[in-house]
Amino acid sequence: MKNFLTLCVSLLITFQIQAQSVSQSEPQGYDYYAQNYHAASKSRKFGSTIAITGILVGGAGVFLLNNPLNKRDHYSGNSNSLSESETLGLGLFILGGLLTNIGIPIWISNAIKVKNNEKAMDRQLRVSSDGSGIKLSYHF
Repeated sequence: MKNFLTLCVSLLITFQIQAQSVSQSEPQGYDYYAQNYHAASKSRKFGSTIAITGILVGGAGVFLLNNPLNKRDHYSGNSNSLSESETLGLGLFILGGLLTNIGIPIWISNAIKVKNNEKAMDRQLRVSSDGSGIKLSYHF
C-alpha cells in the first residue's frame, strides 16, 4: 500500500511538472472553433448567394424560353432553330442550373459546419494547470 501511494504521488508530481512546462495552447480550444465558425459562415453565405443567383438566372432563362410577347405568329415550317431570345433563354437556364447545383451543396455543408462549431464553442471541457494543481472545467 505504501509503495502504491508513493507511485501515485510521484506520477502526480511528474504530470504537474510536465503540464507546467508545456505552454502551448490547445489546438482545439475556443479560438480554433471560433475561427472555423467564421470561415464556414462566410462559405455558407457564398453558397447561398450562388444558389439564389442560379435560381434567378434559371428563372430568367425559363421566361425567355417561354416569352409570350415574342412568339411568332406564323408557321416557320420544319425549322428546328431557336430565335435569339430562346437561345439566350436556354443558355441562362443551363447556367442557372449549374450555379444552383454548385451553390446548394456548399450552402448545406457549411451550414452543418457552422452548427457544429457553434455547439463546440458553447460546450467545452477544459483542463488547465496552475500553481496549485490541475483544474478541470466544463462549459455548457
